[in-house]
Amino acid sequence: MSGNRCLLVSEELAFRRFFKTRGDWQAVRDWAWMRALLATGMRITEFSTLTVGEAMTAFRLGYLFVPAIRRKQEACDLTVHLVGAAGQAFHDLLSLRSGACSEAPLVVGRFGKALCVRQYQLALKQWAVLAGVDAGISPHWFRHAFAAQVVASSSSENSVFVLARLSRLLGHADERSCMRYLTMSRTSHSGGAAEMVDRAFPARFERMTPARLRGEFGRAAA
Repeated sequence: MSGNRCLLVSEELAFRRFFKTRGDWQAVRDWAWMRALLATGMRITEFSTLTVGEAMTAFRLGYLFVPAIRRKQEACDLTVHLVGAAGQAFHDLLSLRSGACSEAPLVVGRFGKALCVRQYQLALKQWAVLAGVDAGISPHWFRHAFAAQVVASSSSENSVFVLARLSRLLGHADERSCMRYLTMSRTSHSGGAAEMVDRAFPARFERMTPARLRGEFGRAAA
């Protein structure tokens, strides 16, 4: 269940309330990268490779570019629009790296080395316990939450178009990879948009042979 889970709105609010009480360097750093993941839908493996120079360029242009070679299975390039919350998160991360060279990692530990994925995961679980959020949390929940938010804001649209938008925003080469996001909800563990899947891919209860298809379309054209 946790592998196909997204960060709930109530859990995001719990984090927000908690981090308002913390002003230490590690808390500011970790809350910034958590917000960055939530606002961009990036994978932690992609985010963890970013450098200060790349973040500065992205902040200046309003767009972040991640080439396919640095992405999962080298599927396709990823372009992330840095506006609103995403831009603010990157601004906060860059503020912590004032004076660092452009080739330096964007997010580092106390000794100046880039955090590995495992360190992100452990830090997130530690903060979750303190904030009263499910300790089974994973950085991927933020990506799922981003996708679920896109689905929720597009509920009146054709689901095929929603899948196409998700594929572009998340950097999936195959739109079918985004189908699971249609049944996720940020208000419930059990999801809430399964009906969108039915509209996009209606069940077919009768076998359609080539002969029957020709007949059906022939009658329609007559």
